[in-house]
Amino acid sequence: MDLMPLNAGLLVAVLVAISIGALLKGMTGLGLPLFGVPALAAITSVEEAVVLMIIPGIGANLWMAVSHRKYKSLLKEHKPFLASGFVGGLAGTTLLLVLDDRWLKLILATWLGLYLMQYFFNKSSLKLFHGPGHSSYLLGAAAGTIQGATGISAQIVAPYYHGRSLPPPAYAFLVTFTFLLFASAQVGAAFTTELLTPARLQLSLAALVPTLIFTRVGIHFANVISHAVFNKVLLVVFCLMEIKLVADIF
Repeated sequence: MDLMPLNAGLLVAVLVAISIGALLKGMTGLGLPLFGVPALAAITSVEEAVVLMIIPGIGANLWMAVSHRKYKSLLKEHKPFLASGFVGGLAGTTLLLVLDDRWLKLILATWLGLYLMQYFFNKSSLKLFHGPGHSSYLLGAAAGTIQGATGISAQIVAPYYHGRSLPPPAYAFLVTFTFLLFASAQVGAAFTTELLTPARLQLSLAALVPTLIFTRVGIHFANVISHAVFNKVLLVVFCLMEIKLVADIF
């Protein structure tokens, strides 16, 4: 555990960043690691920040999945994507020891960047990112494998569900359920390898408090905003994820 000495201003900044990420999480199903990990990395290492966000991430995803469970019937049409992603998540944990995660992040950055370019300039090509036919197995396997190896897969999962004319709560349910499923192997590995030490677990549980509060606020906004506003917010989050990935790579 290598935390810097904290002053009140830095602590407030960390809590604000986590709260913003949780607010976006509640609205769109995305955004918590985007803000939470860099904020915690300001007071500790990046690797430890990722571990500390595991419990808040589980809490936020579980709350959202339960809150929007009336959309669970939508899971049926995405079984190939989900099943292959789960298997990929189990396999992905073995890549932690043999692959530099920058290569995996490069794949994610390229995929999401292509999606954004197609969305803004050539929407007729977007079906590729939605996993038509048997390609959903490949997309799911890729997302799950990268999730298991790096802890992130939103750059594949988010475009997969985007553009299907889903109401905001339905989109949020599908995204968060998918994250819960894909991340199960990562969570198991974190406990078995003792990454979540008692000290880290305490800090992770402390970060869970603002996460759940602002996730709930975000869920409320998702139920009242228009589909057009929701889509704009989602695209902003996509762009921020792309910028963060490129920054991590270089």
